[in-house]
Amino acid sequence: ALKQRMNEAADTQFQGSLDSFPACDISPRGVFKYVLIEATDNKGGKKHLVRGNVRYDYHVYCARPTVEALKDAGFSAQVLGGGRMKFLPEAQRLDIYGKSHSFGREDKSITARVCQTMFPDYTITTSNEGY
Repeated sequence: ALKQRMNEAADTQFQGSLDSFPACDISPRGVFKYVLIEATDNKGGKKHLVRGNVRYDYHVYCARPTVEALKDAGFSAQVLGGGRMKFLPEAQRLDIYGKSHSFGREDKSITARVCQTMFPDYTITTSNEGY
């Protein structure tokens, strides 16, 4: 039911701007699941958002708070896929890999590009291998 709601079109009036949603919101360190979300405003403008958290065992829980906030603000949201991240801030490194069983595999180059805007000096690697 939650996955279906996440992929439904927004049914509220457009409020605010996609700029109020940070592009990348991930745990400050560790290995964790993440998702890539595509948010769309009422004029067709799009923004990619990356969400990941060490507290969540399932990708759907990584997506839920942001998708619900987007829908409440009148935007549409689609989870494009996900995987795992290994974030090592002391080494200035972020590894993006694997896939989500719930949402599938997203285009890792988009995820990497979004993360690079927040961590411009970090080495970011991607791989479709692993879980």
